[in-house]
Amino acid sequence: MANTSQDRPHLQRWLTAAVALPLLVAIVARGPEWLITILIVVVTTLGLLELGRLLLHEAPVRLRLLLASGGVVFPLATYWLGPTGLTGAAAAFLFVSILPFLFYATMDREILRSLGAMAFAELYVPFTMSHLLLFLRFPNGRRWIFLVLAVIFAGDTGAFYSGRLWGRHRLAPVLSPKKTIEGAVGGLMASLAMTVFAGKLLNPAPFKVGALLFLGLGLALVGQVGDLMESMVKRASRVKDAGALLPGHGGMLDRLDSLLFAFPFTYYVAFFLI
Repeated sequence: MANTSQDRPHLQRWLTAAVALPLLVAIVARGPEWLITILIVVVTTLGLLELGRLLLHEAPVRLRLLLASGGVVFPLATYWLGPTGLTGAAAAFLFVSILPFLFYATMDREILRSLGAMAFAELYVPFTMSHLLLFLRFPNGRRWIFLVLAVIFAGDTGAFYSGRLWGRHRLAPVLSPKKTIEGAVGGLMASLAMTVFAGKLLNPAPFKVGALLFLGLGLALVGQVGDLMESMVKRASRVKDAGALLPGHGGMLDRLDSLLFAFPFTYYVAFFLI
């Protein structure tokens, strides 16, 4: 019975992936750009709602709704105006976020903490994820998206199974007691292998193996930092998962965490080096 209880989340994890992954592949491969934009709007808004419950649980509901609206504003601005829209959305949303706090009856440190939480949340989720839409302006942009997804998912899977099989030494015990050094190394190896394989298969740019290994190393590092970052938020908020939307995975943030820094990193690598 104990083994069945332990294996149930693992089975749910694969069943969720079996349903969601083909849909994601179909949208990215064949969907019009507006549909991909809607996908980013949905996932970023859901992520911000989860993050708002963690960071602003004592704040008025209107502030959490204002926070979640960034999941709409950032992707749409990026879709219409590209990098200029993304930068403009960040500046405009910072200004708009300040306004509600100017009319509080009392001023204390909690005001600054809430304002800081809102600014962090907008940069952490919709600003980073909206970089995916910038790839649509690249030659072979969809291939770039698939490359990032393949490498990050391979790294997550490699880290999960390596840690499960061989994990002994804790990587960051304060943030996430279950993450191990062995799991991190397994994730790194899986990321490097997938970068070379997917890079040659998809061929989004004329990369040599050395350049692909550099890209894979960077993606592995930013992916694991993103994972640990979300663990820090959850640990500080004293919750196990950001939500329960995706069976076996937790909430939307639990699925996005490794991707959040991966898309900006890859976009700027591609922008400056190609």
